[in-house]
Amino acid sequence: MSATVADALDRLDAMAVERGVELRADVPVAPLTTLRVGGRADRMAVPETLDDLVATVNLAREAGVPAFLLGKGSDLVVADAGIRGLVVRVRADAATIDGTTLVADAGASMTALAKRCAAAGLAGFDWAISIPGTVGGAVWANAGAHGGEMAHVVREVEVLGHDGERLRLGPEECAFAYRDSRFKHGEEVVLRARIGLEPGDPDAIRALVDGHHAHRRATQPLADQNAGSVFRNPPGDHAGRLIEAAGLKGHRVGTARVSDLHANFIVTDRGGRAADVRDLGDHVRATVAERFGVELRYEIAFVGEWPEASE
Repeated sequence: MSATVADALDRLDAMAVERGVELRADVPVAPLTTLRVGGRADRMAVPETLDDLVATVNLAREAGVPAFLLGKGSDLVVADAGIRGLVVRVRADAATIDGTTLVADAGASMTALAKRCAAAGLAGFDWAISIPGTVGGAVWANAGAHGGEMAHVVREVEVLGHDGERLRLGPEECAFAYRDSRFKHGEEVVLRARIGLEPGDPDAIRALVDGHHAHRRATQPLADQNAGSVFRNPPGDHAGRLIEAAGLKGHRVGTARVSDLHANFIVTDRGGRAADVRDLGDHVRATVAERFGVELRYEIAFVGEWPEASE
């Protein structure tokens, strides 16, 4: 750890004591992710409410310490060297339904909300049963499945701006694109989303939810440690089809392996290494590019202290 980082962490610790913010030091991050690889966080905070989340992020900014927001830990690979600075676990999960409008905090579970909306007879959110993360992460990534995505249903997003102020953005301001949004490219923190749905028959919606859930169990390696779909689908094709056609199902690098069930998933052994996941992913990209001339782009995010960034 550099002297600059150590000094910033000392400032953070002192300010946290002054403001009553509880921090933990040298915390393993792997158990908090679905892939279960990676090192430790210098510091970790677990704010339970949106106000506490705002205060914690602003505290880190004032101390000059980078803050990484962690939801349910899907769709990411934490470096073996860990994450420098502060990891903030997003736990604020309040959610309300008013008519056909769902308002949910960033830490609310997408799968739980899909079931709740079905029970309430709200259509248009059934696909969320296949998103294993939180509302904040889903907005950040414009997550989607089964033909649905956040861009289709988000009506407003409340964010913490880079200057510490809370802002409300309309969907046209979010720059939603395929597995992308403005929030991937700046310092704004997603706090809450207002989602617009349609009235529907609860039994019919539950049938859709159950069908999506059954399809996911049958086609994805849920029993194995995985981070979700590794690559974005290229235009007019599917990453899994290309990887399978390249003969890479079951291909292994160290503790990481391309799933035999779904080729767009990388699974890991217990005690696996993040470096193996990245090396295997890069090998898959290179092989598909050589065989088919298609450049696969990562959907998963590589976070923490890596020697270099993955594209």
